[in-house]
Amino acid sequence: MIAELEYWFSKSSEGLLHPEYKKRLDALYDCELNQELIDYLCDKATSKKHWCEVRFEHLKILLLNKSAYDYDLKQFYFDALNRFRRLWLKMFYIRGYALYATEKELCPVMKKLQQQLEKNHDYIDYEHILSVAGLPYLANKYGYRCILDTLETAKNEYQKIDPLLRGYFTLNENLKQINLISNEEVLKRSNEFFLKHKT
Repeated sequence: MIAELEYWFSKSSEGLLHPEYKKRLDALYDCELNQELIDYLCDKATSKKHWCEVRFEHLKILLLNKSAYDYDLKQFYFDALNRFRRLWLKMFYIRGYALYATEKELCPVMKKLQQQLEKNHDYIDYEHILSVAGLPYLANKYGYRCILDTLETAKNEYQKIDPLLRGYFTLNENLKQINLISNEEVLKRSNEFFLKHKT
């Protein structure tokens, strides 16, 4: 199984998974994961050699396949959320960490994310973080004050982003991207944004 996965992964181009690899990866959502597959997914989900989007494709299986919860991945998630800078990806490592962490353990993690949100206004990060799969998911599932405060911060900071850059896409409950506007609207907004900020 792993050798087959590695073979098709090697056929992928940078940032774009080979269709045959994606097909095999998708099958892992519904199968019983063993230690070998867990190790494989963990390695791919944190490898600095791969783009964020490629890491996320592997991380999603760990988050959505309930058989992964039988493995102690607490340290894996904690190390990962402190290792990477991209906030939207960090958010989903936090989601994994929350499966194992106490409220007390989550508080400093959420506080740090809150501070980073106040400094970072990349709309792509916010579309992921404010999707139903991001902070709202954590708020509904755990209801911890530290999560609710971070969600409130994210909502407030999101309003500081230019309206032309908001509402492009979201993620659904299965961590699939849903485009909210057409390609024509994306182009129109891009042109408007360029003209608005032209110096």
